Amino acid sequence: MSSLEPKHIYILTQDKDINLSGNPIQTENFSIQNTLRDGGKIRFKIRYSAELQGFCLLEVFLIRAQNRTQTASMTIPNGGSTATVQEQEQEFGIWERGDYYFFFKMSSNNGTFFIEDYQLYWSAS
Repeated sequence: MSSLEPKHIYILTQDKDINLSGNPIQTENFSIQNTLRDGGKIRFKIRYSAELQGFCLLEVFLIRAQNRTQTASMTIPNGGSTATVQEQEQEFGIWERGDYYFFFKMSSNNGTFFIEDYQLYWSAS
């Protein structure tokens, strides 16, 4: 008989209700203290919908505030028209503690992405 141990999750940052229609959006800085040096995994999860007139990428960049370098990114393609709420999740390689921010942008200005919510979290498993 085996038992499932509870997963320890620590939310690094989260937000919701972001309307992205052409102009990039930069979030406020947030501090990351749990990194891959502490073991575990760091994952980024996003839920979004879209209303587009053609192909467009939703690009997500995690930027280290101290030197404005890109630490991780995620690119989400969308073939055009309307997309109902979808969810994507990806592991991010964050090795350094410090202040970070997200930068969201569209590859072309042909509609709207609505970010329902996103979450960056560290899990001990």
